[in-house]
Amino acid sequence: MFILLTGKEHVGKTTACWKALPALRADGLRIAGFVSPPLLSETGAKVGIQMVNLTTGESQTLARVAAHGEPATVGQYRMADEASEWARRVLAAALLANADWIVVDEIGPWELHQDGGFAFALEPLGDPVRVPNAIVIVRESLADELAERVGRTDVVRLLVTPANRSKIPAQLFRLICAAP
Repeated sequence: MFILLTGKEHVGKTTACWKALPALRADGLRIAGFVSPPLLSETGAKVGIQMVNLTTGESQTLARVAAHGEPATVGQYRMADEASEWARRVLAAALLANADWIVVDEIGPWELHQDGGFAFALEPLGDPVRVPNAIVIVRESLADELAERVGRTDVVRLLVTPANRSKIPAQLFRLICAAP
């Protein structure tokens, strides 16, 4: 099963996925890949993106909001080259791991339009024999493009909204437990 966990920017896709993971692990599922929670300032403003390896728990800062006069790499962010390489290694290892589910947070414009970031994973993610089960977080505006690009017939979309985001972790858990 290929789950597209989708929704508008900043709606809580990562948080919903993160909250589902303990129940999935408690159910005996092996999870590999990563989630990308936001780095927040003391006032709660998003100032960057963290990466958490779901196999080891290790984390690194992937990106920070570009400072005034500093060139941004993607959108408003300045990517940390070392952390980007680390994140690609984490994903490459996840694709080869003996995991029940692979989590990718997220596939975005960098991958789909610039062949950067985690674009190398799109082909293996599109192969249901190689990657039988995946949860991929993607913005709602890019979900159709990603689904078409991977070309899988087992795509299930789970839309996160402000109204349903508190229910999504349990819904994700039920969906995964019902997977063949």
